[in-house]
Amino acid sequence: MDLDFNMRKLLSVCLLFFVAVIQLTAQNCSGNATGNMPIPDLGTQQFNGFMGGKYPQGQNQIPASHYDIGLLNHEKIQPLNKLGEADTVSGKIGMMVLGFSTAAMTGRFVRTFLELKQENPYLDFFIGAQGGRDINSMTNLQSTYWTNIDSTLEAESLSRLQVQIIWLSSGDIYSFNEAFPQQCYTQIEKYRLVLQNIKTIYPNCRVVYLSDRTYAGYIGQNGEGPAELKEPTAYYNGWTVKWLIENQIIGKTGFTYTDIPFIDWGPYLWTDGINGNKSGYTWECDDAGKGGIHPSSKGRMKEAAMVYLYFAQHPLLRKIWY
Repeated sequence: MDLDFNMRKLLSVCLLFFVAVIQLTAQNCSGNATGNMPIPDLGTQQFNGFMGGKYPQGQNQIPASHYDIGLLNHEKIQPLNKLGEADTVSGKIGMMVLGFSTAAMTGRFVRTFLELKQENPYLDFFIGAQGGRDINSMTNLQSTYWTNIDSTLEAESLSRLQVQIIWLSSGDIYSFNEAFPQQCYTQIEKYRLVLQNIKTIYPNCRVVYLSDRTYAGYIGQNGEGPAELKEPTAYYNGWTVKWLIENQIIGKTGFTYTDIPFIDWGPYLWTDGINGNKSGYTWECDDAGKGGIHPSSKGRMKEAAMVYLYFAQHPLLRKIWY
């Protein structure tokens, strides 16, 4: 889908609030690009012998068969009460953000956009993502990651049975020493376990939208920030998401529509620093906060605008947002 025009309009409005923002602590901005091409921009071109594109055969358009199954799942989404029963009076459609702190930060701005727009009165967009808790914190069904969310659900007056949509963006702090593509293969298995947990804990979850990580070239430039998450691990994470979704499309055991929830791309977050992508979306030094891992206020607003517009215009989700 072409979001360029609307994205630029929203970004221009949002960024007006931050033109006067001054970086109080200078950071080294030398890691401003990698030379790698965003996966959607690659298309049928290759990276290290692997064809790009978000979907098989270098395509960025969702395959028809996968789309049809996604449509069936989205049609099942409806307001539910705390017992998981259809309820158009007091029921809710819970949409949860999962991942680590960066997802939580961006997600809060997305929630603000939704509150300002006041689109679907049934939609409850909330944050389950947690600071310092990467994908490894989510693989164990008994992890406190999941029980912590129960407190968030209670604060939102929701139950596990009302969670029907999830947006997940995470990373893996342990696999950084592994070469490409093994790093991605290691992560895929961890994501599979997380998706199985989601299916168990949130039985009414119909879809999980997966995003990669934000550009991480500014991490560790002054010895600050988690070096284990710096480039090229953020770029590789996009390949993890690509192949994870492809595993479901081809019906690989453990990834089928019965093994895990329906999964598809959320917004593709990575762009090559100041080089940007074909749409002109860049991630500049002042988009990243001190240490490079977390987005600055400007970066959060910028990324949240992209995320909001992606979902607002998504052919499957937009009927739920509006």
